[in-house]
Amino acid sequence: SATERVSPVRIPRSTTLLYDALFTIQMPPDPESNNNNRNAQVFPTDNPIKTLAELDGLSNQDKAKTLISMSNFQGSLPRPRVVCQAEANKGTNNPLDELLLPLIDESVRRQYLIRDAEDGGDLDMVRELREKRSTRQIAQEAAEQARALGQENDVQRLEEEAEFLESLKADITQDEGSYSRFLDRDDWYELERQKHAKKLNKKKFGTLLDGIE
Repeated sequence: SATERVSPVRIPRSTTLLYDALFTIQMPPDPESNNNNRNAQVFPTDNPIKTLAELDGLSNQDKAKTLISMSNFQGSLPRPRVVCQAEANKGTNNPLDELLLPLIDESVRRQYLIRDAEDGGDLDMVRELREKRSTRQIAQEAAEQARALGQENDVQRLEEEAEFLESLKADITQDEGSYSRFLDRDDWYELERQKHAKKLNKKKFGTLLDGIE
């Protein structure tokens, strides 16, 4: 009927077991309910995949589960047969990856694309992707290199820098420069906000935090 509500995520019917476990997962809330709260969220606030290693470690069921749990996914899952065919044909991208990549952390997406270009021998694309890395991704990769060299002081400093740069972003899933920078927080404002938050915590917990900056 005209008043019937349609689920924002469609799981294809199939006799395979690929998506069977997903039917026990709580589906996202109806898009027509609580409209005021949904409209207030201009950008997605969830960021379930924070590293390339995490993405690589996901099974197809994990990827499908992640997709239907993400606030910025409004499409439909590919048929299990299509996913299985892609896995059988080397050189064919997993359709679940193609759905996930535009929605996940921009630094993870770029690392994935750089690796894909390297595997394909496309050096021009590798160079272009590296040149367009965000300052946050550069800090993250520098932290990884410092960790590999055992430079723990540098690791902490660089990780804190990457976390601070992430806190400025309105949408961590979009490439740097793909939306107006005026939507991001100003760095001076965020520094003052974090300092104020630390002062409030020290007042709240009293002498327990004395000497901690």
